[in-house]
Amino acid sequence: MPKGKLYIVPIPISEDTLTKVLPDYNAKIVKELRIFVVEKIKTARQFLRKMDSTFPIDDSVFHEQDKHQDYAFHKDVLNYLNEGKNVGLLSESGYPGIADPGTKIVALAHENNCQVIPLVGPSSIFLALASSGMNGQGFTFHGYLPKEGNERAQKIKDISAQILKTEFAQIFIETPYRNEMMMSDLIKNCPQEIMLTIGYDVTGVEENIITKRISDWKKSPFKFDKLPCVFVLGK
Repeated sequence: MPKGKLYIVPIPISEDTLTKVLPDYNAKIVKELRIFVVEKIKTARQFLRKMDSTFPIDDSVFHEQDKHQDYAFHKDVLNYLNEGKNVGLLSESGYPGIADPGTKIVALAHENNCQVIPLVGPSSIFLALASSGMNGQGFTFHGYLPKEGNERAQKIKDISAQILKTEFAQIFIETPYRNEMMMSDLIKNCPQEIMLTIGYDVTGVEENIITKRISDWKKSPFKFDKLPCVFVLGK
């Protein structure tokens, strides 16, 4: 019996953009799945219902990724795959495994010779980089920078030094309610000639992607609301 496949299922980043950012092919695949590894069961069910109002939620199995339980569900998922059953991997938004949970279950599939199939969909990180005008031939994604003020300031200075040395783009994200603080720290700690891209509410109705020098951002800082943002630094 052939083994099951693990499908990586991207989720819209912003509300009411499902048909805008996901191809019909995704829905065709996902409608046939009944086993899911998810970040949050509630949001996974909401996505499936939006994709197909008749989706058989009650006939589906959901395994929530919980590091506090040491991913005990992995054995069950592996059994499903070995039995030839396909599995879908979902995060809350964006692309699983990129600044989101999912890498452990993907690695498990590879270790057991199960095919991993990534479906096409949005990643705010790559969309912001592509729209930034920065050097995408080599770049680093840092995830979240340190929360503590002095550590974060030093990290920003280290990132800036890398840019001046390599000219590669440096990408990171922040919790929406701390975007203003991040912007302030960037203006204080980056060389004035460094370029900064604000990728705000990427794919959403408030989407705004702007690249300026730090010196120009200092004159007219970006006005944030509490929406997700991607920051890209470069030359």
